[in-house]
Amino acid sequence: MKEYFMGVDIGTSSVKAVVFDFDGIQKSIGQIGYSVISSANGKMEIDPELVFNSMLKAVKICMDDLGINNHAISGIGFSSQMHSLMAVDGTGEPLTGLVIWADTRARDAAAFIGCEYDTADLYYRTGCKPDHPSYPLSKILWLKNNYPGIFNKACKFITIKEYIIFKLFGVYCVDSTTASSQGYYNIHGNRWDEDILNRVLGIDSSRLGDVVECTHILKGFKPEYESILGLNRDIPVAIGSGDGISANVGCGSCDEHSLSCTIGTSGAIRIMTGKPILDSQSRTWCYSFLKDKWVLGGAVNNGGIALKWLEEQFGEQFKADASKSNNSIYKLFDKYSDEIKPGSDGLIFLPQLTGERCPDWNSGAKGLMFGLTYSHGRKHLVKAAMEGVMYRMYWVYEVISGMCASIKEIRANGGYSESQAWLKIQADIFGTEILVSGVSEASALGAAYLSMVSLGAADFNTLLKGMEPRMVVYPDRNNHEVYTKMYRQAMKLYNNVYS
Repeated sequence: MKEYFMGVDIGTSSVKAVVFDFDGIQKSIGQIGYSVISSANGKMEIDPELVFNSMLKAVKICMDDLGINNHAISGIGFSSQMHSLMAVDGTGEPLTGLVIWADTRARDAAAFIGCEYDTADLYYRTGCKPDHPSYPLSKILWLKNNYPGIFNKACKFITIKEYIIFKLFGVYCVDSTTASSQGYYNIHGNRWDEDILNRVLGIDSSRLGDVVECTHILKGFKPEYESILGLNRDIPVAIGSGDGISANVGCGSCDEHSLSCTIGTSGAIRIMTGKPILDSQSRTWCYSFLKDKWVLGGAVNNGGIALKWLEEQFGEQFKADASKSNNSIYKLFDKYSDEIKPGSDGLIFLPQLTGERCPDWNSGAKGLMFGLTYSHGRKHLVKAAMEGVMYRMYWVYEVISGMCASIKEIRANGGYSESQAWLKIQADIFGTEILVSGVSEASALGAAYLSMVSLGAADFNTLLKGMEPRMVVYPDRNNHEVYTKMYRQAMKLYNNVYS
């Protein structure tokens, strides 16, 4: 019987369950979306029970679409959003919503950490920027200061992956990568940092989940979910990793020579290393992955969300244009981009709509359009947004490439890898070729691959056929010269406004 493996990717906007064959070729997919609950004070939450139920539905849809006996699925791996946080009581019931990375209500708590503690020491120990509100370190402190009743009642502070695992298996455990993206995990000793927990938060690790390797296997989920999922309840489930690191694995970036670039709602650049690599200016992060592998990277807050914002503001006109050309709105954006010259006729769009992370960690940064004239239209706005996101990504790339001299290639994955226009903008700005992932769901493939590794069906020295790049996008020298000038102008503008 042919072997299949499933990857379940729990994101900030949807859950995707994807089945792959042993070569890493996608066979079926189930996807359920959900909305983020936001407010003017910086709140960005998701209903955790909605995420769990969406996961159940996505898996069932995927299995129904595949149309095979459930015993044909040999293993499952999980991938999940990083930096998520929720509090649960002693029975596992949520006391809060799922607070995601984009929530900025902890800005004062993060600033307090920056003033009262040696942030260089905290960064060295955890690989995380301790005084930025994207990390749960500051979010727990914010909860303690503003909602002491919930803080005191909380039995556990957990991530969305832990919530799902608890609902399925009745245990609290988390992979080391997701754990090390919280801000209180020691990446040198691969353990919760009790000193940070005690001094900064006034708690100990008993209020956190147990840390396990990404290849850790769970079996025997609760019987009531067997028919709901359409799976054998004794199927081996690998706990997997965070979505960014899973994307690295899924697109074949598994060593110090291959750099992964992802743009979805946000964006990130990452590379695997054989030791923790930290920046003297704390511009990057570094998370644990395996006992002998770490991931160095930098994330930007605003990726595809910049185009999403434009879609929401000018939706009716975009829909009308898309209908005329029989395209989706995002295919329309590609068409717009192709019609506008590199540099958008002098228009610069700084896309900091939700603050910023790497490399300057400015949570208070705002979006800005500069150079706007009467001759600019909506097509310019779209292209300038795509360019603005890529200027940010290039800044992160400059920092990481200065720390790792061994980089030989860049592999693109995530939603933007389906956009020829955006890939071309990247190649022209970066001035180098871009290898495009062979699968659209790299995080799900990475999760499925980790289940293969967990069961001895694969190893990290052997990549799957589906991990091979499907195309290469080459830079244009003339466009690169234009973008080099525009990038410098964008950097100068950003520094003048926010430094």
